[in-house]
Amino acid sequence: MRPIRREETKSSPNVFIFFFETSCFTKTATWMASLVIFILVNSYIYSTFADIYAGDRIDPYFTARPNPVSNYGQWGHYPIMYQDPNRPLEPINKYDPRYSAVTPNTYNRYRIEDPGDLRCREAVKEGLLEFVTVTTPYGTVEGRVVYLCDEPGVPEHERPRPAQYVPIGAPHKYRPITQFRRNVTAFLGIPYAKPPTKKNNLRFKRTLVPDQWGSIRADRYRAACPQYKRYVHADLGIPFTDEDCLYMNIFTPWAATQTRSLYPVMIYIHGGHFDHGSGNIFPGHMLAATQEVVVVTFNYRIGLLGFLATSDNSSAGNYGLFDQMQAINFVREVIVNFNGDPNRITLFGPDAGAASAGLLALSPLTRRYIKRVIAQSGAAVADWAIIKDPLYMRNNTVIAGRAFGCSTRTSYILVECLKSRSATDFTTTEIKPDVGWLAWAPVVDKYTRTHDSQLLPELPENILNKRLLAFDPDFAYMSGVTRDEGSQSLFSDEELQKRNYEIDQEQFTKRVRDYVKIYNYTLDQDRLVSAITFMYSPWNDPENKTLIRQGVIDMITDSWYTSPNDKMVKLMLKNNVVTYMYMLNYTIQGLNLPSWIGVPHDTEYLLASGAPFMDPRFYPKALKLDLAQWTEQDRNISQLFMETWANFAKKPVCTSNAWNCGPTPYALFNTIIWKPMSLNNLQYLAINSTNYTTNIPFTSDWENSDWTLITFPYSTSTMWRNYKQKSAQFWNSYVTQLVDTAPITWMPTVEPYLDELRIYRAATWSILATLIVLLFFTLMCSCLYCRAKSYRYTEEYVPVPVLDQPYAPASARANSENNLNYIQTMRYRNNNEYIPQSPSVMMNNSNHKTRSMEKLYSPRYDRHTEV
Repeated sequence: MRPIRREETKSSPNVFIFFFETSCFTKTATWMASLVIFILVNSYIYSTFADIYAGDRIDPYFTARPNPVSNYGQWGHYPIMYQDPNRPLEPINKYDPRYSAVTPNTYNRYRIEDPGDLRCREAVKEGLLEFVTVTTPYGTVEGRVVYLCDEPGVPEHERPRPAQYVPIGAPHKYRPITQFRRNVTAFLGIPYAKPPTKKNNLRFKRTLVPDQWGSIRADRYRAACPQYKRYVHADLGIPFTDEDCLYMNIFTPWAATQTRSLYPVMIYIHGGHFDHGSGNIFPGHMLAATQEVVVVTFNYRIGLLGFLATSDNSSAGNYGLFDQMQAINFVREVIVNFNGDPNRITLFGPDAGAASAGLLALSPLTRRYIKRVIAQSGAAVADWAIIKDPLYMRNNTVIAGRAFGCSTRTSYILVECLKSRSATDFTTTEIKPDVGWLAWAPVVDKYTRTHDSQLLPELPENILNKRLLAFDPDFAYMSGVTRDEGSQSLFSDEELQKRNYEIDQEQFTKRVRDYVKIYNYTLDQDRLVSAITFMYSPWNDPENKTLIRQGVIDMITDSWYTSPNDKMVKLMLKNNVVTYMYMLNYTIQGLNLPSWIGVPHDTEYLLASGAPFMDPRFYPKALKLDLAQWTEQDRNISQLFMETWANFAKKPVCTSNAWNCGPTPYALFNTIIWKPMSLNNLQYLAINSTNYTTNIPFTSDWENSDWTLITFPYSTSTMWRNYKQKSAQFWNSYVTQLVDTAPITWMPTVEPYLDELRIYRAATWSILATLIVLLFFTLMCSCLYCRAKSYRYTEEYVPVPVLDQPYAPASARANSENNLNYIQTMRYRNNNEYIPQSPSVMMNNSNHKTRSMEKLYSPRYDRHTEV
């Protein structure tokens, strides 16, 4: 007898086809897919901030008023003409028909339809150039030619005069203006970067290069960057704000044709303590037209949107500085199309602008592009210029989050919440920290950015002290302060205004005690208050309110401006940088300010922009320059500033006492040679007034040809040494000993929450991979088992009995137990043998014919293959 075997062996079906046809696999696959989707969704929700920053890179290829100083002055007999002989200039006796007797309604300077000097409306231009189109790598730009009717060197009787200031009874003394003195081409509102908006998903991210714009008409100023609403008003020069604010204004002496020689480029970085301001408020017309330089102004992100830093990579900060960096890169790329020299770039600006200029000159990403820095009342090493403490950064972020409804201490979630807010929300709430200097400022990004994108890898003071960089031999630095920097903050104090700006001894002590809160880590505030009170109290007359007020002004001036400036120039000298310093000691007479204000902060703004020569409508109305009665001294000192600033940008660095180098405008200011400083000779230029000694005849009545005599100005400005060294060392050395500052300790590059998240993600993916492998092998084994089982239990197979055990139950493929028994019975009957239901029954029946057990249970064939 041979065992039962399959009569016919069929080809084996594909394992995977069978695998997919089974219902058990469908359930298992559904479960596995659900698990994978769940894990992937969680991984997306908790993605790290570094994932968001992937690919966020910029284009790698772009990787104040002392006394006037003047010698030859403003008279027609001594014109100061720095006209480039290569620059074509229309004859000044031609007229522009736009300037009619009727003044168009264009006083709003942000919708400039007629950008010329309206004081020359009697002059009519015929056939003069009006529009200029310049082609750049990003598209074409159309600007306007602005004609100016005043400049340095114009006799008084030929100057434009507002009607209200013409002396009564002598209107004939002032001739009608029938000619234009200068012209400049202005391109306003050029986009220099991609809008960093919520819509573009670029909020709290690095600046990107702009898209192609095709053709734009650059004839008006664009929106300023979002800032607190008390700084936003048409009279303040900032009528509106928008998150799409990265625009640039270019003022060039000539852009209609290419000149043989390129003009130096002066980039103005506006101030505002990093939380307010706009580049639109600086009109570069007069500086560009009279000094033959290209003037560039621009907006950059400020406040929370520009400097939010969480001390980890959730928000690394310095977005405003990256805007400035992109502005420099954009200028280097396109300025040659405006006849500017990309290899001669000078940065200048007040307070935050001065600090930014210094930081960019120290940054490894920008320093090789900057040849000059003019720091007006600001320094990169000032305590307010950079936030050093990571804990302070995080606390400010938490305070800001609560103010905007994002109450969480988790940096990543807080930043994501701030991203969801509208841009207008950031103009309604002002963040004022209880301690520290400023709420928002640049930060060190060594631990929060990759090496190739670190704008400030070290503190500026450490960079200069340790000499971590080598300055370009052609790099030069100019810095200065005004005499009464702090008077501006008192003048804008509403509470003090109610008391008629009087400060008694009690108020003085209270102000000093509030002031020392800046130093968060001091352990003995009373000792610090006593030291400051002793330093700035008027001991010769302790109850004199005027002297007490001056003490407060000096305290603010020295701590915010004088001491940082002193530290900065000494560090520059230590690094062998050619350094100049000035002290502005002249009070502008035409503004009629209260005498106690003296020389307030940012007086240089009016002087360097040529305000005494400009139409008042180019300036914010809040300055009330339409009421200014500019004097000869005002015009002289403004001319000095424009020529000095421009010469510093134009001329090579002085290596000797040669007359043709350095910032000194020798044609105007040849009585003084402004020499650079040295470590053993801290000399500076004290800019004072002008006196009059020489009588010069000129005709004052052009109708009757009457002659009169005037006096000729000469400068009283002189070189001095060691400016306020006692006050500077008080703040730089003595106060730092009284303040117990905790050591700066940076947290991990990511906050603990994100560290735990990364561990969770790594563990999740590991478990998922293991489960997938195990699931695959389990399903494969299940498939093979099912296939083997289907071949084993067929209709033609009879299971082999085991001794003392009943037959196994019928397979699923058998019709029934009866059918199986019937098949067994018939097959064994044909062989004259019968296997009972159990071996025990067979053994007990001795009459039954049986075979041996070995023969009975030893098959001659394998189940599938014949042996």
